[in-house]
Amino acid sequence: MRNRNGSAPSKRCHIVLVPGFGGFDALGRVNYYAGITGLLQQWTAAYPQPDVVLHYFDNLPTAAVITRAQRLRQYLAKRMARGEIRSQDVIVLVGHSTGGLDIRQLICDLHDRKNEEILVDGGLPVEAETLRRCIKRVVFLSVPHWGTNIAEWVYNRAALRKIVIADLRAAFAGSQVWLLDRIEAGVAGNTAALTDADVLLALRDALTEANDDWSSDPSRIADALEAASELELYFRQMGRDFHVIDDLTPEAHPNEPSPAHFGPDQRADELKLWAKPLIRTLSYATVGGRAFQFDSGSPAPPFNLTNPFEDLGVVRACGTSRDTDISYRLCYRACAGGPLTLPKGAGRISRVLGPRPPEPLELWDNDGIVNTVSMLWPLDENVLVQADHLDIVGHFRLAPAPKASQPAGPEPPRVYQSYDTLRSSPKFKATTFEAVWNEIFCFAAMPNAYHPNATGLHRPMAVAVAADAEQQLVDR
Repeated sequence: MRNRNGSAPSKRCHIVLVPGFGGFDALGRVNYYAGITGLLQQWTAAYPQPDVVLHYFDNLPTAAVITRAQRLRQYLAKRMARGEIRSQDVIVLVGHSTGGLDIRQLICDLHDRKNEEILVDGGLPVEAETLRRCIKRVVFLSVPHWGTNIAEWVYNRAALRKIVIADLRAAFAGSQVWLLDRIEAGVAGNTAALTDADVLLALRDALTEANDDWSSDPSRIADALEAASELELYFRQMGRDFHVIDDLTPEAHPNEPSPAHFGPDQRADELKLWAKPLIRTLSYATVGGRAFQFDSGSPAPPFNLTNPFEDLGVVRACGTSRDTDISYRLCYRACAGGPLTLPKGAGRISRVLGPRPPEPLELWDNDGIVNTVSMLWPLDENVLVQADHLDIVGHFRLAPAPKASQPAGPEPPRVYQSYDTLRSSPKFKATTFEAVWNEIFCFAAMPNAYHPNATGLHRPMAVAVAADAEQQLVDR
């Protein structure tokens, strides 16, 4: 196809942001990937040559990876059928957390169906092989390639999980104003010191945004009804399908197969699929500040909530955890201990971006949600960043919502647009966030100009192994 002037259309680069666990593009005005559009605009102002299109993919929150991958396949096929993505264009998939497993499953699915057609929009065909050939690059952000201990911890507490989801659904379907008053009273009474102030603020914003009693403005009411329906659907989906936890555990459980549970032969076969046609990768492994200290070279004991001394250690901030909040300490401790072992076939850390974390990297080191050693993809470059699990996608600060987006009325629908939900220490900085995403944009749209080792940030990082091992993995 040619343009009206007879010239061939330029090749476009489509960066598709794939969310992780709890995945959504946006709930109300809260974006999963926060601040990325603004960073892309800044980057394209400095590098105006590439034709870059940014896509925010809205996935199912807690469905099995195989189901999430099917939804991603349909999403990409629709974009291609509608002409938004052309066969000569480049697709770059960016997956955070579980989103990276969705991408791995997608690559397997497209190869299995390379001679099949994907039917979308009432039966329009898109060839699976054509779609696969457009996928040239993949960026992994904090992806649990071998699972994560916190998923095992949640898996073993199914009854508690169901109660929490039911309570959340009831909160949004029931007396929102009453609950909002309780939240405000709690924050005013300084109970946020024992909980998570940013979580409370996020909940307050969500309830206010979904409450149509705050204003008589028709536009505000319509927005509130839409936000309420989105939240209700979100929690209904979580209540009906929570199989993603099965897919994220370090040990396989009876369910559909997950890329996190591939054996050595399956992983070897999988990597061959990434070679023809070639997919280049760039992986970021995140490691949070050590909220607790365990023996070097040894796994941490599993987290036991019935142990009063351990409970007290999580609640009371002291030592290395004094600058963190309870949500981070709780998640960090649950993720530190569990069945995960040092993955065989894991990649090597190429360099460290930003402040250098403590080393050697331990099996129990994590970012609050995923064990860091599980993030080391065996291909290409692995970059270690000191950050918690949500810092890397823009939720590292309490950022006010733009004033221009607030309709007139007695109560603004949203006060903040991002939150520091996992308050880790040391504090993740905006300069590191911008550096990570500038690298991603360059890798995605200008791969020939991407030379990270020339920046002087190449720093080897040691990984600790079990005390009885006769080797130590030293990253090149």
